[in-house]
Amino acid sequence: MKKILASVIAMVMLLTSCSQNDTSFGGLKSTVSKEKEDRQASIWVEGDTYPLTVHDYLGNEITLKEDNTDMAAVLSGTPLNIWYDLGGKSICSSQISKNVKLVEGYEDEMLALPEIGPVYSIDMEAVMEHNPKLIIAQVGTQTTQASKLSQMGYDVIQTNIVTFNDVIDTYRAFGKILGKSELAEEKIKKLIEGKEEITNKLPDKETKIAILYVTSGSLAVKLDNSISGDAAKILNLKNIASNLPPDTIGSQTTPLDIEYLVEQDPDYLLVTTMISSNEEAKKVVEEHFNTNDAWKSVRAVQENKIVYLPQEYFLYNAGPYFNEGLEFIAKSIYPDIYGEIK
Repeated sequence: MKKILASVIAMVMLLTSCSQNDTSFGGLKSTVSKEKEDRQASIWVEGDTYPLTVHDYLGNEITLKEDNTDMAAVLSGTPLNIWYDLGGKSICSSQISKNVKLVEGYEDEMLALPEIGPVYSIDMEAVMEHNPKLIIAQVGTQTTQASKLSQMGYDVIQTNIVTFNDVIDTYRAFGKILGKSELAEEKIKKLIEGKEEITNKLPDKETKIAILYVTSGSLAVKLDNSISGDAAKILNLKNIASNLPPDTIGSQTTPLDIEYLVEQDPDYLLVTTMISSNEEAKKVVEEHFNTNDAWKSVRAVQENKIVYLPQEYFLYNAGPYFNEGLEFIAKSIYPDIYGEIK
């Protein structure tokens, strides 16, 4: 028994030390060597030709027996963007927010897709009416409907694209599914080089930030596992909420505590919003600042060091345009290095 256990441990150590791009052994999630990291991919694909086995964000294994991508239904904005950036097509989608920056050259085509309801409340019957052979859904807002469609026999892949690494993983997985792995690697290479071009210029200093999350009825603070939190981490910005517990398990936010904010004394406030437009969001935030005297104690407010993050980059993950969001923050905080925002 000891010999068997030793052999198993040795094999696991060997497998986890191997540097792989997008495949894996024995059901272990793939690791990614392109960025010299040892991490688990959020979505990955076994095989190079059909049949393919997709391991999605929720750990589901979906076997795609044949290429049915011409009858794919991609049901939310970020995966839809990446799908089209690799030459894919969709037979329908949820309502596309005007705040999503769509892939250049495909905007009209994507906006003309038949709609199957809001992204947070898709109509399952409307999806089925299009007779999809492959469904790509979004974790969280579409998990319930997607799981039901899977139980009904549809091939359903559930994605969750939040961080830069999620973008890379999704490009690689979609590239395999679409038979466009070479193109996917070109896109990935460009994204990584773009990120490095930005991060290589970062100053050797600590800049503390807090990321406010504003809705029409509440204020909260974003954690590192959010789009803006991941961007801040890439830019070596110290998020004062990094070590705070989420408001619920897996949440990207924690409740706002102005006293803690004053105590931590962030250099900048980054503001991300879920309101109808960038302009309306700024009005709501300024109203909070003007009507609550506690904000007058926050140095970043006193010095007007407030960065309003554009919704096209931070309401949803910008996918192909992730680096534009990074550059926006870098220019807002270090204009002497990156130049002014135009």
